[in-house]
Amino acid sequence: MSKGIFLTLKSYLGQWKYRLQEESSARFGTFRQQEQHGLLLRPNYAYGMLKAADLARYLKLKEVTICEFGVATGNGLLAMIDLAEKIKVDTGISFRIVGFDTGEGLPEIGGYEDHPELWSVGDFTMFNKEELMRKINGRAELFLGDIKDTVGNFVSTLLPDSPLGFISIDVDIYSATRSALKCLQGSNELYLPAISMYFDDVVFFFANRWCGELRAIEEFNLEDEYRKIDHDYGLIRRTVVSPKQWHSQMFVAHILDHEFRSHAIKREAMDLNDHFQFMKQFNLL
Repeated sequence: MSKGIFLTLKSYLGQWKYRLQEESSARFGTFRQQEQHGLLLRPNYAYGMLKAADLARYLKLKEVTICEFGVATGNGLLAMIDLAEKIKVDTGISFRIVGFDTGEGLPEIGGYEDHPELWSVGDFTMFNKEELMRKINGRAELFLGDIKDTVGNFVSTLLPDSPLGFISIDVDIYSATRSALKCLQGSNELYLPAISMYFDDVVFFFANRWCGELRAIEEFNLEDEYRKIDHDYGLIRRTVVSPKQWHSQMFVAHILDHEFRSHAIKREAMDLNDHFQFMKQFNLL
């Protein structure tokens, strides 16, 4: 089977899975209940995007920016568009959606840190850019080219009124992940104080802290005093469904120099119950 036929088949299977999940979701409760039970398409995206929207509500914002590094067939970006519409109905928060891809598959593979035992130049090519653009229909932006050449331009477009709030990284190799993480190096007002992140390539047999996306996270944390990426420890509270693989792939970028994290909020004191309800109201648990 040629690579083009395989990618086309993969795209169709993704759409078929999407329709099945949509039909299941429509028969089960509210949007938040569907998200809690993992019934939505791309539950990792739904979780991260809803976190971003709820934190934006808490900060009295109207919009957040979200990114997908590694668009490939476009199924993930299209899922973001669909979820954004549903989350806006629930929260009132709008989304600026941005995708990154070389357009030509994986770039040059380096040494052991890029997992050459698994990946090769040209893997995961965006096989039909025109068709994807037609489906997007202006609802998302695409930055095409090597991420190291495009991420700086993206950061320059960020605004405090639409801070970065959710990031998905599925670029497979260490060098591309290092480039993608430069999206977190702008001024603190360009970000939510905590940014939900999904890393796709951190749960396989060859994965380790010296290679790939995990190495890029380690180095990022060592190099920046006030920007740190850690596991999402809030997912342990999820008792509605059993633990899922994607739970271990969710991280949080902590913007420790953000004004919101620099001093206590001025408000009336709360007792334990009131504080719990406050945390629950804005999905801060």
